[in-house]
Amino acid sequence: MRPDGFRTPLTLSGRYVELVPLEWAHADALRLPAGRPEVTEFLRTGPMRSRADVEALVRTLLAAQRAGTDLPFTTCLLPARRPIGMTRFLRIDPGNDSVEIGGTWIDPALWRTPVNTEAKLLMLRHAFDVERVHRVQLQTDARNERSQRAIARLGATREGVLREDVVLPDGYRRSSVYFSILASEWPSVRPRLESFLARDWSPPRAIG
Repeated sequence: MRPDGFRTPLTLSGRYVELVPLEWAHADALRLPAGRPEVTEFLRTGPMRSRADVEALVRTLLAAQRAGTDLPFTTCLLPARRPIGMTRFLRIDPGNDSVEIGGTWIDPALWRTPVNTEAKLLMLRHAFDVERVHRVQLQTDARNERSQRAIARLGATREGVLREDVVLPDGYRRSSVYFSILASEWPSVRPRLESFLARDWSPPRAIG
């Protein structure tokens, strides 16, 4: 991994989405999708019912960015570049050439579309081809079967479960399912993701 890697400003652009550096100006646009209970059901942040809740998350993520542990993005839908969610690199670990992709959520109107697949492709491509990491890790709540299926569909290998390793804001002790992709696996994972994006798709005119 590059010693000065995973630093802002970094924008990752695709056909349908653009991942841009998270900033305060995005908080208002993100408030409505973030307020949907199905979005935050399994997130470590807990519910985000107000603009203040979203701003608190932005504040936390920007502090982690300054500390060098995280690199957060706002996910924007092209061509209008409308903010529709968040994602980030976290647990940036130059000593072990590893990073995690997580904290991902998008407007439910865009679930089961190419949006998440392309965002993951952009991030994985940057991690492996630019930053030269050895391992990319992903994890999700053991209750979130939809997320587990989505991660497995990327081509990631399920490694196991850490039992009750995280206490959520409501006091629930979550168990986490871990997946990973190694640099040696990336050459086969990449065309798999590209094939998913080969078909044309038009974003819905109305979202939210």
